[in-house]
Amino acid sequence: MPQGCEVLPNAAADPSLAQPARVEITEAVGASTTFSLFYDFHIEDGDLPLLKEDRLGPEAEIALRVLDGDAPTVLVRGPVTRQRILVVTGGAGSVLEVIGADALVALGREHKVHVWSSTTDAAAITELLGAAGLAPQVNLPSTVVHVEAKHALVQREPDLHLIRRLARRNGCWLWLEYDPVAATPTVHVERPPLNQPASIQFHLAGAERNIDEATIEWDVERVVATDAANRDAFGATDMDGAVERSPLTGLAEQALADIVSKPRKARLSVPVDDAGDLQVRSEAALIEDGWFVRATLKARVRVLKRVVRAPSVVELHGAGSRHSGKYLVARVVHQIDDDDHWMDVTLIRNGWN
Repeated sequence: MPQGCEVLPNAAADPSLAQPARVEITEAVGASTTFSLFYDFHIEDGDLPLLKEDRLGPEAEIALRVLDGDAPTVLVRGPVTRQRILVVTGGAGSVLEVIGADALVALGREHKVHVWSSTTDAAAITELLGAAGLAPQVNLPSTVVHVEAKHALVQREPDLHLIRRLARRNGCWLWLEYDPVAATPTVHVERPPLNQPASIQFHLAGAERNIDEATIEWDVERVVATDAANRDAFGATDMDGAVERSPLTGLAEQALADIVSKPRKARLSVPVDDAGDLQVRSEAALIEDGWFVRATLKARVRVLKRVVRAPSVVELHGAGSRHSGKYLVARVVHQIDDDDHWMDVTLIRNGWN
């Protein structure tokens, strides 16, 4: 078994299932979590029987669970979507890669055309997730009701694409959390969780050092304010949705709006029904563009004693007064084999000190 990683067909332990030599899982903000199981296999009785294993076949359900400190945590659960096979003459050295994604992949399989009548963004997302058998936790800032007499909510895409579109225009992220035992998912559609306490501390120096290096970069050529105005064609009134800075809590002392000297302003023109909805669209644009500091690092569970998850708040120490402090985890690539559990981590930040 790769360094304590349990491969659970249908979210249940099955000792008869062959264990992979290596597991790779990628969690990223704005994308479904994906996984790859790498098997070394051999010829048996003139055949390659692992290639016919139904528990690793199309749409087979797989959950992957590891220990986070002393507590179990599920990194992903979802269907197998494809395989990649390297067959070597004689069989020895052949590799089977079993590839899958989280449960959201099922929501992207069918393109639909639908007019949602008298609904809010949150209600539409909640209905779609509930119909898919997923537990929703939806918290959107917009409460405008889309009616056919004004600007109806029109779907011309798969359910997953609609959910992501509605989340994005509200400045929200979409991510899954799992019950550690049953591996049942809860789908979060909320703004980035900046107010939670730091789950992990990374140290670059001193007696507590647990990572060897971090690459930090910043880019200030980003929008910090919006100019958004529209005309309510139905009420014959003007709507102002201008926003001067991102509404998110800063992870450091100075946000980008406090650092740059010249205006960096976007002009938004979108069909909305009230000024509040227009302001939410402006806030969403600034939230998305506000992550101007990025750090990448590599960590080992054997040293860190914890598993890094996206999205979560962490702290980075030893990077100088400007860049030490809280960050948000935007991406983690887990690589697990018999030796260790490595994590390639991408951190983002909407400020500096």
